[in-house]
Amino acid sequence: MIALEKIGAAAFEMFKGAIVALLLVVFLKGSMVEANQIVSGSMIPTLMEGDFIIVNKIKYGLHLPFVGKMVYVWSSPDRGDVVTFQPPAGSFDGIGKIFVKRIVAIPGDRVEIVDSRLYINGQPVETSRSLNHTGEYLESMGDKKYKVIKRDPHYFFGPVVVPEGYVFAVGDNRDNSLDSRSWGPLPIENIEGKAVFIYFSRAWDAGVSAIERIGSLL
Repeated sequence: MIALEKIGAAAFEMFKGAIVALLLVVFLKGSMVEANQIVSGSMIPTLMEGDFIIVNKIKYGLHLPFVGKMVYVWSSPDRGDVVTFQPPAGSFDGIGKIFVKRIVAIPGDRVEIVDSRLYINGQPVETSRSLNHTGEYLESMGDKKYKVIKRDPHYFFGPVVVPEGYVFAVGDNRDNSLDSRSWGPLPIENIEGKAVFIYFSRAWDAGVSAIERIGSLL
């Protein structure tokens, strides 16, 4: 009888340990790091359909599992950051989905697009000439350089001033992205985290070299 009680106690301790480990995994996944798959072309050429990215969920603040929003913010996003987020109310079919876009403006910034060129606070964002026939351009924000696609030379938007507690997020595929130009500035508390790098890719479906994309920093 004593032996059976010891076995039962040991089994109970193992069960408790397994539950604690499971809860820890759930907490870490929900609060610190997450893997996401890219399922749209709105961030082409930076991110392709079939890319898988690692997201740092503690870059800007604390998330609790199943809450859905940051419960405490300790760092502000920067212009040029690629972030994942829950779209705000009024974003059409986006409810319940995770979006990924690039932040181009932060609280207090004045955003405007004139002849397809992005302006922040009245100054044009540094942009190269077209890199090739696909309409790719190289934009620069601070120390961040990234490619964007824009084929419509006569596109206009704004101006819009970003309110406190919000950022302005757009896709790098400027002509094919549902973003802040459609549903307005993004609440910072909706941000899930900062995209860090591509850890796997099936982007060969889009006719590009998937192997070369793996490990690319964002």
